[in-house]
Amino acid sequence: MRSRTIVHIDIDAFFAAVEELLHPELKGKPIVVGGLPHERGVASTCNYEARRYGVRSGMPLRQAYQLCPQAIFLRGNYQLYQAFSEKFFRILHEYTPDIEEASLDEAYLELTRCRPLYADFSATAREIKARVEKELGLKVSVGVGPNKILAKLATKKAKPGGFFEIKAGEEEAFLRDLGIEEIPGLGPKAQVVLRLLGIHKIGHLWGLPRSALRQLFGLNGEEIYLQARGIDARPVASFSPPKSISRETTFLEDIWDKKLLLAHLAYLSDRLSLALRQENLYAHIIEVKIRLADFRHEVKRRLLVNPIQDMMSLYRVATELFLQLFSSSRLALRLVGVKASDLVRSRSLALFEPVSERLEKLGHALDKVREKYGFGAILTAREKMLETLYPLEKARGFVLKTASLTR
Repeated sequence: MRSRTIVHIDIDAFFAAVEELLHPELKGKPIVVGGLPHERGVASTCNYEARRYGVRSGMPLRQAYQLCPQAIFLRGNYQLYQAFSEKFFRILHEYTPDIEEASLDEAYLELTRCRPLYADFSATAREIKARVEKELGLKVSVGVGPNKILAKLATKKAKPGGFFEIKAGEEEAFLRDLGIEEIPGLGPKAQVVLRLLGIHKIGHLWGLPRSALRQLFGLNGEEIYLQARGIDARPVASFSPPKSISRETTFLEDIWDKKLLLAHLAYLSDRLSLALRQENLYAHIIEVKIRLADFRHEVKRRLLVNPIQDMMSLYRVATELFLQLFSSSRLALRLVGVKASDLVRSRSLALFEPVSERLEKLGHALDKVREKYGFGAILTAREKMLETLYPLEKARGFVLKTASLTR
């Protein structure tokens, strides 16, 4: 079998790097992007200066402030980061059609089919790195390997801003002394189990039989067995439909007012509907999540016979689910979210169901207006309540930084 060449490329501390590029006075200072230190969100990105103090992505902002009070905290600008991401991927697509967009700032490129075009894949990977850094003004880390898992581990070795290659035949030497925490998907509990068995490095795992791993971790044991040996047959998927899309917001202060909460829910449903249209997807399952003032989570979901995409249908289902959750609790809420899953490409209709494209056409018409004049140019009456009851700009900031699309 002909060996593969996979390139994994990752923009270092993406959001923070963009802020430094546009605001040179921030360079060399610890930066945390995601919100202000008194707010309840989490850090979306932090630069390496902040990481020296123990700050990490996904950490609550207040905890990040305790670790590094001198850091510059920024809410961030998702549209700006999206523009940089689009330019990033335009460059990558010039080198190979086999690209998997893992996130806004991360991608896998397979060069194997492009062998007639490039005499030296290693030199091509370095060229891609140099070009991205020159045209975007951002540092990137690049890893090259014979499959996806090794390419990603090589990138981790290359950070920050470096280049590292694992050639075919070098897998064992590279993996042997890596800690077991480097195995993707091996969670803290599984690590504890392995450490109790005296297994601290990947090389130690090679002495554990496949059957033993299956007994310890079930089906995941099979995956651990293969990953520990650098075996990964996954293709570079040029497109993989998302498994779910969600929008949620964390409030500056706990909210108990039902009208205000429903206004937020309308805004989130509107944002979610937009995301579904952009991906040309319909949802069979709608889920509403709340986080109470005491940090407890509650979730309600509904399976729909006919999938939906338009805002009004989403909001109607989300409202019914929300009221079931809200009526069962007397506590104020600190977070509310809406999620669409079991996504499909086409809207299959039940027999004799009346067909109407009116709401879909309306949604696409609204998208064109908002693309030109901004999302806030047209809002539902309930969403407009946010402008008086709660500053919409704040709501937008929270919604954007907690939006997620899971593939």
